[in-house]
Amino acid sequence: MSAGLRLVATVLVALTTLELWGCAGGSMALPPGAPPAPAPSDPWNGTVGNVLISDRGADQDGIIDYLWIGFNSSQNWQDFLTLRQQGHLGWIGGQVVVDAKNPLGFYFDPNTTVGAEITAEGLQTALDFIKKNPAQFANGQYWYVPPRIEKIQ
Repeated sequence: MSAGLRLVATVLVALTTLELWGCAGGSMALPPGAPPAPAPSDPWNGTVGNVLISDRGADQDGIIDYLWIGFNSSQNWQDFLTLRQQGHLGWIGGQVVVDAKNPLGFYFDPNTTVGAEITAEGLQTALDFIKKNPAQFANGQYWYVPPRIEKIQ
């Protein structure tokens, strides 16, 4: 392989890695209005990884909402990253937990969070609908929202 082709291959790998990790993960600033990354004591903090999503593009109430989603399962985290890298991530979710300390009044239980390409239509919703009445969604069922990935760490 020529030096030029090696350079092109190296650049492509670097760009793919940056895209996968959300522009180097922890080094990129949060979007204006986004909550800070979860602290280890936050119940929505994932032990394996965390992703900040927004409802940009799926907003229903004129306010861009942000939600940190934690993953405690290594397998679910790897599946999420793979779906994202392949461009097949359509949904993210898990069991809803009501928590007034979370900026949206709820979070997805990190023990149940998953990324998915497709889901049952009856389990699909939007951040705005859950935010309106989190208790309605905190029924042990898995709920999925379309994610706009803002940051991965």
